[in-house]
Order: sequence, then structure tokens, then C-alpha cells
Amino acid sequence: MNTLHKFAVLTLSAVLTVCLLAGCGVSASSTASSAASSVASSVAASEVASSAASKAQATVEFTVTAADGSVSSVLLNVTDGEKLSTALAEAGIISQEEADAGFVTTVNGETADYDKDQAWWCLTDAAGEMTTVGVADIELHDGDSYAFTYTKG
Repeated sequence: MNTLHKFAVLTLSAVLTVCLLAGCGVSASSTASSAASSVASSVAASEVASSAASKAQATVEFTVTAADGSVSSVLLNVTDGEKLSTALAEAGIISQEEADAGFVTTVNGETADYDKDQAWWCLTDAAGEMTTVGVADIELHDGDSYAFTYTKG
């Protein structure tokens, strides 16, 4: 229900309250003033709740360099502060299971097996520096940029 619709419902409720109370001998003008104040407070509270529910959005660039050197990039539309692991799982870049574990071995369906050939996924930030934490510990903010690069030891 949008704010305008809620306002109409609350206004109708206030009018009915005034009519009922006026019929009981209560002063209509003071009741109308009180009802209007109540409607304004309810609408303001509703708008605050709506604002809190729709948190700030952020756009983050994520790049993947596969074993064959091919590069793909995607813009992730996320909630500010969302974890990188959650955003990557929602985009289908990593599995939810790996997102929950925070340890990534498969990206875009390509697995890096360190035990087999010392291959791993290197996570870097916008400056190209290897991150010191994993995907589950990185909070995203508008304009951030991260990358996974298939790397062999």
C-alpha cells in the first residue's frame, strides 16, 4: 500500500472517529484537531518505516578473469553494506554454499583445484591489490570494484 493510499485510509478513519465522538457529545472541533494530528503522525511514521525498509542502493563492478585469460565484468546492484559473498551468490557467480563458507573454489562454473595443479582464485580490490579478507567479510559500497583472477602457483 503506497503512502497516498495509507493517508486516505487514515483520513477516513479520522473522519469516522470525529463523527462517532461528536455523536456522543464530544466537541467536534477539538476531536477533529486531535484526529488530524493523529493522521499526520501516522503518515510520518509510515514514511520513516518505508525509508528504512528501502536501504541505500549501491553499484559495484565485479570482474572475473578465467584460466584461459578471458575477462567478464558485471555490475552488481546491491544494498549498501551488503556482503560480497551474498552479492556474488545472488548473481550466480559463486554458489550459495561457497558464499556461506566464505571460501571460493568455483567461479562462473570454473573450479580452481589447488591440490591438483596449485590453482586458486585470487580476490583483488579496485587497486589490483589482493584482499586480506575473504568474500564473506567484505561490505560493499557504491563505486567499489573487485575481481577474481584464476591463478596458478
